[in-house]
Amino acid sequence: AGVPKLNRAELETACEDFSNIVIHCYEGCTIYKGTLSNEVEIAVVSTLITSSQDWSKDMEMKYRKKVFSFLSPYK
Repeated sequence: AGVPKLNRAELETACEDFSNIVIHCYEGCTIYKGTLSNEVEIAVVSTLITSSQDWSKDMEMKYRKKVFSFLSPYK
């Protein structure tokens, strides 16, 4: 809830073409810090998952927990 849908170009701009700060890397996933044009800071996750069929509810929960654990110190 409250999360805007952003297209790839907006994410690339926010993360300075994904050369911006890498918050964390782990197997198959990189978390980038980005800033939107309205100065809101975001985290963008790049993953090796290429199909929604490969993305299970269990993977979603693990992903959310991992992102939350790394973003909590930045609040």
